[in-house]
Amino acid sequence: MEQTSRKIAAPGNRNTATRRPPEIARHWRAANGIDLFEADYKNFTFPKHSHDYYAFGTILNGAEQFMTRGTNYVASRGQLLMMNPMQVHDGGPASEDGYQYQIMFIAPDVFGDLVRELSPNSKGLPFFGNCVVDDPELHVQLQSLHRMFRPDLAQSTSLLERDSQLLYSAARLALRHADAPPYLYRPGSEDKRVQAVIDYMEAHLDENIALDDLATLTGISRFHLLRVFREATGLPPHAYFNHMRLRRAKRMLFDGETIADVAAATGFSDQSHLNRHFKAMWGVSPGAFIASLDQFSSRMPK
Repeated sequence: MEQTSRKIAAPGNRNTATRRPPEIARHWRAANGIDLFEADYKNFTFPKHSHDYYAFGTILNGAEQFMTRGTNYVASRGQLLMMNPMQVHDGGPASEDGYQYQIMFIAPDVFGDLVRELSPNSKGLPFFGNCVVDDPELHVQLQSLHRMFRPDLAQSTSLLERDSQLLYSAARLALRHADAPPYLYRPGSEDKRVQAVIDYMEAHLDENIALDDLATLTGISRFHLLRVFREATGLPPHAYFNHMRLRRAKRMLFDGETIADVAAATGFSDQSHLNRHFKAMWGVSPGAFIASLDQFSSRMPK
């Protein structure tokens, strides 16, 4: 993202100089278990949230600041971002120019299969303890891989090259930057009561769940439940439940469902209710999200 000089507004057009720059975000599904995201944010900040996929990002310009696991990080141009599944974090600009980045989301089972090709005896998944790393070679490689998975550029890359580069990238991520790779990561290894609540939430995303329901399910007091749940997940139950709904909403939109059907299936009262929460979480409205998918509507080669 090149810096541009400030322009002086012409007489009678003073709003031009103070108009906020656009926030640009595009999502698309590259393959089963692999989603791509690219954004150029000037002012947008993410609330605390988590992803059910691994997230590997490259900072192209500017800098992003975020907090996760009680630590503040700043990722600048040329650095890599790494997030584990369900790792709670926020995000926002750390420079006047905002931040421009690319993210590749990889489902844990897909990433695990790639890593097991490196270490067949591995029974777990890698865990990335350092969220910001300097690795210029991998930074360039992930940018190249990102381009290979763009549907509008897919015809210029063979499946053999794309799949080979994906495996090479997974190997470098796990072997260079995972903690004692491959680290044993067990999704769902949290307190059994917390996992029971998560499973119940997953099965009732379209319902208005009460805290009493969850306390009865676990057999502990409401206050105790709030404490153990937050300790285990980093979020209170209501925020975690809302994030589960929004993740499902995004998946449904990927699959071509209408905004109205998505709102109904994920427990939002109407489209405007979904729109408000979706935009706060992902930086774009459901309509803009669908438009970004349509922009890359050509199918990937089989």
